[in-house]
Amino acid sequence: MKRLFLRWYVVLCLCHGLAFILPQCAREKGLETAPDFTLTSLSGEKITLSNLRGKTIFLDFWATWCGPCRESIPHLVNLYKTYHEKGFMIIGVSVDKGEADLVRRFATSLDIPYPIVIAPGDLEKQYGVTALPTGFLIDKDGRIIEKVLGFSPSIAKQLDAKVAALTSEKP
Repeated sequence: MKRLFLRWYVVLCLCHGLAFILPQCAREKGLETAPDFTLTSLSGEKITLSNLRGKTIFLDFWATWCGPCRESIPHLVNLYKTYHEKGFMIIGVSVDKGEADLVRRFATSLDIPYPIVIAPGDLEKQYGVTALPTGFLIDKDGRIIEKVLGFSPSIAKQLDAKVAALTSEKP
C-alpha cells in the first residue's frame, strides 16, 4: 500500500512539475504574443506595437552606459538599413530613465535611423528584461519568436539569418 501511494505521489509530482515547465518551454520557442505598448519616440512619433502587425520587429532593450549595447548598435543600424524596405523594423528601447537628452545625443552620434523610446519600468518587467542588451525578435503576427541576450559576432550572424528568413516569407 505504501509503495502504491509512493508511486502515485511521484507521478503527481512529475505532472505538477511539467505543468510549470511546459508553458515556459512554449514561451522560449516563441509562442507568446509580445506585450503591447504605446510609447512616444524621441522624435515625437507615437508607436503602438500592435499597429505594427505585418512587420518583422526587433525590440532592442539597451542603455547608453552598456558596453555590449554600444557594440551591437552599429550592427543593428546595418541590419535595419538592409531589411527595412522588406518590412523589418527595429525599435530601440532605452532603459536610461529620465535621460531623454542624453539618449537623444547618443542616438544622434551613432546616426540611428530607427525609432528610439525610453522604457517605463513596467515594460522591462513585462518582457522579463534582466540584462542588457536584450532583444526580442517578433514575427508578423506579433509573436515573440526569439529572445536575444547579449551581443557577439555569432549572435549577430544568427540574428541576420533569422531576419533574412522572416523578411523573405510570403504573407
